[in-house]
Amino acid sequence: MSSDSDTVAINVKVIKTLGHLPSQSSKLCFLNLKNNLSDIRKELKKYKIINDTLLFTKKISGEFSEVVRENEEKFLLEQIIDKVVNDNSTNIFIYLMKNSIPDWNILNDKCKLDYGCTMSFDGIKRANKKAFTMEYCDLTHIGSSGYKKDQLEFESKEDWMKKTNLFVNADDINVNSFVKYGLSVGISYSQNETFNEEVKSVYKYTELEKALLNFYEYLKPTEEFIKAVNDANKSENPREEFKEIITEYGQFIPTKVILGGRVYLKDIKESSENSTSKEVSGNINKIGVNYSNTKRNSKFYRFNHVKLLGGKHPDGKDFDENAEKDWIESLNDYQNWECIEYRNPISIFQFLPDDLRKESFRSIGKKILYTSTEYCEYYLYEPGRYRNFKLELNKLPSHISRIIQKNKDAECDIFATAIDTEGSKKVFFNCKIFKNPKGKPSVIIHGFQKEFHPCKYILKVGITIIGYDIDFSFILSDTSVELIKKEYDSSNQREFGSINLAPEHDLMTENIPFFGIPILSDLNSSNDSLVIGHNFCNTRLDAESKYRLDAFSYCSKTNCFVRLPKFTFCTLIILNIPTSLTYELLPFEFRTFEFSTYGLPELPYISDILQNKPYINLKGKFALQSINNLDPKCVSLVLSRDNNYTPIYLNQNSEEIYIEYVECKCNNTCSICKEKTLKISTNKDNALCVIFSLSSDANLTETK
Repeated sequence: MSSDSDTVAINVKVIKTLGHLPSQSSKLCFLNLKNNLSDIRKELKKYKIINDTLLFTKKISGEFSEVVRENEEKFLLEQIIDKVVNDNSTNIFIYLMKNSIPDWNILNDKCKLDYGCTMSFDGIKRANKKAFTMEYCDLTHIGSSGYKKDQLEFESKEDWMKKTNLFVNADDINVNSFVKYGLSVGISYSQNETFNEEVKSVYKYTELEKALLNFYEYLKPTEEFIKAVNDANKSENPREEFKEIITEYGQFIPTKVILGGRVYLKDIKESSENSTSKEVSGNINKIGVNYSNTKRNSKFYRFNHVKLLGGKHPDGKDFDENAEKDWIESLNDYQNWECIEYRNPISIFQFLPDDLRKESFRSIGKKILYTSTEYCEYYLYEPGRYRNFKLELNKLPSHISRIIQKNKDAECDIFATAIDTEGSKKVFFNCKIFKNPKGKPSVIIHGFQKEFHPCKYILKVGITIIGYDIDFSFILSDTSVELIKKEYDSSNQREFGSINLAPEHDLMTENIPFFGIPILSDLNSSNDSLVIGHNFCNTRLDAESKYRLDAFSYCSKTNCFVRLPKFTFCTLIILNIPTSLTYELLPFEFRTFEFSTYGLPELPYISDILQNKPYINLKGKFALQSINNLDPKCVSLVLSRDNNYTPIYLNQNSEEIYIEYVECKCNNTCSICKEKTLKISTNKDNALCVIFSLSSDANLTETK
């Protein structure tokens, strides 16, 4: 048991090792000889005499032995003191020495490895608030194999953002989604005319890797971070609250980090013809030197010749062989190490407790996870033949394939639309989804011909995948969706049925696009030739259900309307679309014909004048989207009158959308032929078409 008599004056001295530390004078303080070294460390920290880089030592025969940090509780201060006897007095010393082996705690504190990050044009940014506590770390020292010389080139803006944020060897989808955010927040810079020149730059570099830190399994969310997420989930606008969390805590955290040093040298010979600056300086600067082009703002490029990352070298000297030797020598001191490469970035929300993580992506809501346009061959060689277009999961991004195939938490739904690449007006196509409980989902495509003849079609199929963003990849996107799923009661035994819809928004007045598709859970000979069509009706007859879905079923084998099968109808409502160019709400037009001198309409409109089919000119309305003009679009027919219209299908090609009516050969025996006889006509009916271009905005979703 210690007493006051055990407290004595002790000289604390830091000794030099390997010439790394300057000579330091002793500091005198009163310490208790009976206290263990762990308590002594706390006392010395109060006086700022010791830090985590220093260890206690015991002097034995003129040599100094380090006391292992984990054993400090087992040693008493009196066991390591050195008594120096002079003529008239005895002085007591303890010696501190720099840890010869870097401790992961020291490296973590120095580099803030347990803080979240975001990408930027000035390099990776660490968050202000700490999202995690690192409880341990696998630290692997890298030997001579860590030295290399290579060349840094950029294939695109995305590649530039990735590599300048030190993701040099990473191509997974997580990195790509984080890159998109970095580009979006610096969009004014990415559109600068000099940015393309920077992307074309070439840099040679010398790299010395010293240590690999892997801490994926040892990150624990802080209580403050968990509270912020809980509060966001309970808020009125979780999406905005999660954006604020990202601002404060970062978007992701790299879970593997390489520490060491790297020197970039601009390859003047290869990049000079792409550079607006012809002045060259060989001086070294950690931030950059002599930068004269004020249009460029990236710190990574704010140097003319050499950039230093980690290690030491005096400014103002050329980086020659001697300089490189000194720089390499300086990296023997781990305090000179810096992060030179990041790997395996993970969203900060993925480390939350499982229940809280699921609650979080559900509170954010479903998103458009993926869109693509695929080519598909359709052999229509007999009436009723359909095309079962299965999604090739190996061609999808790996995370989308994984979500569809294995992760039920995402609750994915698929929407599809198809057009003929030849633009034939004698055929149109209808899609529905077969959601096989035991397999992957597929798109069932039926082709309608006015008069059947065997044919092979090359289709473009637009695919949209909706689901919860379980990877939090698109959390910063403003675009969100609402899904309304309703099962149709097939016990009604009707060819025509209705389903009331009660969306949260007034879709028409708020210019919100919405579409739908039927989903089958069973596909067999009794329903594989049935084509389920639908129209939306905005009649406002019911205050609670302002919208109604009208569905009808047509057999492509018998060419008759038949009883609706059991199906689920899924309505997709797209909220907060990023640009008006993606969406149009258009009335149908009717053709006017000029007659020839013989009193007949000019060809090829003879069949059209007999039917006077309503149409919409896509080329005229989507001229600004010429790149995607040939892609299939999501379309919906919306009727504002509760009339007994005969079932209406939409025929879409790359140039126009037509209204189509199919011929029923039931001899007027079905309820539709008896009751549904009206057709859309000019100046009498309010029929509108909702049109949404799947890939007209690259920032909307992950696209192919």
